[in-house]
Amino acid sequence: MKMSKILSKTAQVFFEKSGQGIVCVLVQLALRLMVAAPLLFLVTTEVPYLALLSIPLYLLIIPVARQNMAEAMQDAIAGGELLSAKLISTENYGRKFLRGLKQAGLMLLWAALFIAATVVLLWAYAGQIDAFTLMRVVMDLGGGSFMNGIKLVLVIYAATVLPIVLGCAFHSGARHAYALGDKKLIRGHRGGVMLVWLAGLVALIPFFAVVGWAGMDFVSGLVSALGNLGGGSIQLPSLGNKVYIIAAAAVVLLLPRLCFKQLMTAVYVRGLKDAQA
Repeated sequence: MKMSKILSKTAQVFFEKSGQGIVCVLVQLALRLMVAAPLLFLVTTEVPYLALLSIPLYLLIIPVARQNMAEAMQDAIAGGELLSAKLISTENYGRKFLRGLKQAGLMLLWAALFIAATVVLLWAYAGQIDAFTLMRVVMDLGGGSFMNGIKLVLVIYAATVLPIVLGCAFHSGARHAYALGDKKLIRGHRGGVMLVWLAGLVALIPFFAVVGWAGMDFVSGLVSALGNLGGGSIQLPSLGNKVYIIAAAAVVLLLPRLCFKQLMTAVYVRGLKDAQA
């Protein structure tokens, strides 16, 4: 299926159901906020471990909700409604849960580098790694310059997110194949699925641009704070009023475009189904 046809069909469904699409994204966001609620226990000193409740809540709610969303999008492409009770349906819950559990396990493999890097950084931040040893390693990375080493560490850490992005792209068509009743539908078409998913990121560029602009001072402050590592304490910078700009950009630039991006993958997989007919 040509990209022009994918964009044309996606735009048709999106503009016909734009209001419904935004509400659907808000429903998905609300479910994720519910899952993240136990993380508030991290601000307590008595029971911070209760934040771990977010993990089972995520596995019980989000994978099933994503598959429900895929079914709703396929209904919309076929001329039905995008916003329906199907979004919170518990039909075939057990089967959807097991699929989601499998997908979560696969995504953990894609996220292995990021998880490992995060654990190391948290250990370093908590003082579990000797400060002088840490400074020597960072300076070696920076060719003798501690600040250059810090910048390189941040670049390397950011690079560990890339496999996660590729993993999301690789598996993005699976839920739509299941929604169409043919789990083998995307076999041999993973490259196309990834291309469409990655192309959909273009729709999010305006939001990323605003976040990048608003976060420049934060990144600069973070580099400076890490540069004081040898002082024994690190004071992380704050986004300040920029957080309101990012929040506004999320409402105006992210929510509608996120729906469009998701529909692109749905349309592509639907095209694979139609091609078999």
